[in-house]
Amino acid sequence: MSSRTRIRAVGAAAASATILAVALAGCSDAGSAAPSGDPGDSGKIALVIKPLDNTYFGAMAEGAQAAADEAGVDLTIVAAENVTDDSGQATKLNSLVTAGYGCYIVNPTSQTNLLTGLVPVSQAGTPIVNLDLPIDLDAAKDAGVNVTTYVGTNNETAGQAGGEAMLSLVDAGSQVALIGGLVADPGNIARLDGFQKAVDGKLTITQTVAADFDKAKAKSAAATILIANPDIKGFFTPSGDMAMGIQQAVEEAGKKGQVAVVGIDGTQDQLKDIVAGGQPAAIEQFPYLMGSQSVQACVAAMGGKEIPAKVETPVLIVDSKNAQAALDSFPAPPEGFTVENPFK
Repeated sequence: MSSRTRIRAVGAAAASATILAVALAGCSDAGSAAPSGDPGDSGKIALVIKPLDNTYFGAMAEGAQAAADEAGVDLTIVAAENVTDDSGQATKLNSLVTAGYGCYIVNPTSQTNLLTGLVPVSQAGTPIVNLDLPIDLDAAKDAGVNVTTYVGTNNETAGQAGGEAMLSLVDAGSQVALIGGLVADPGNIARLDGFQKAVDGKLTITQTVAADFDKAKAKSAAATILIANPDIKGFFTPSGDMAMGIQQAVEEAGKKGQVAVVGIDGTQDQLKDIVAGGQPAAIEQFPYLMGSQSVQACVAAMGGKEIPAKVETPVLIVDSKNAQAALDSFPAPPEGFTVENPFK
């Protein structure tokens, strides 16, 4: 990719939106000077990702492919069948390792499911870019796997943004419910924790339930909560697809505009729904940018450049004031700011 991902300017409404964690420089941890892959593999990058029928991961793959096209490198993408397909995703990685690539980008279904397959990759000195869901670094160390860099959202920051959005939508002291994803998923846990920290002492969280990142399950859970507690004023969820299901439950209960739904991801469906007057807000976290930067990381690492150990992508509170601008730019980040390539 070019040294910058350029975003065109938009009107004042979008420019005044709350941008969180926009700095994309690596954290204070020392970066890695990753060795080049085998010269015969230098133009080949493998991406192992979660299911592509999920709009979030689909946008991630789209960003990766766009960056690969710009950089003139070959990108092979394989995906899990679903978000819990640990063994199936690991099998697909193993096939790629056998074929041989110059860099591996991994968006695992769990923090450890790809470690066995990554052992020979690390032993060969081939760069490994961890995308979105963090690999368990203690387990990786024990397995002899060296992760070159991590690219993704600070999930607690995203959750805090969700809390800020909710506080702007409901009265102080209001009752809200949390509908999470997979109970043990670290991203899910961090997002819920961030939300709770943001609203602590300001809102009452009546309950937290898990819906496995499933839209239908989230809709069912929200419908049940609305019947059991008619005083609920808001729902927070760490998933865009689940947010859509929750909004459907709210509307079917006749409470559109009375119960606020705030979900992380900022999928195209979420943005369209905000524009149409459905959900009042969403937290957009730019999976397209994550995908593109993961390829940038591979290109830099395969060239032997020293790269930061961690790069956090930004999040944005999207509401009625800036939703149209965000939708017009989708799946690329909203227009109005320029994101530097941290791996140039």
